[in-house]
Amino acid sequence: MATTPVAGPASQTPGTPGTSIVAIDANQSGGYITNPFTAADQGLTTAEVLYVNQVTLAATSANGTTIALQPGQTYSIIPNTTTPVNVASISANHKFTAVEWP
Repeated sequence: MATTPVAGPASQTPGTPGTSIVAIDANQSGGYITNPFTAADQGLTTAEVLYVNQVTLAATSANGTTIALQPGQTYSIIPNTTTPVNVASISANHKFTAVEWP
């Protein structure tokens, strides 16, 4: 049975820099997170990396299970993941796109 994609629970990082937030809920059939290419689309003065972690809270550096999503890149969610997918940024209010398939 096909499911309809929906927006993830967040579309920008919190107002405190470096704070991790859930971008894709747990127990999704699939989905993706896109880090916009331009600073304007990110809501920032300079385009920045968005950090993604599908295992635990996202850090603000690529290490362990946190990956660096460069401006313009998209991360595809592991299908049927049982954990939420978190993102973080070195700047507050970094905008991104998150889409999930329930």
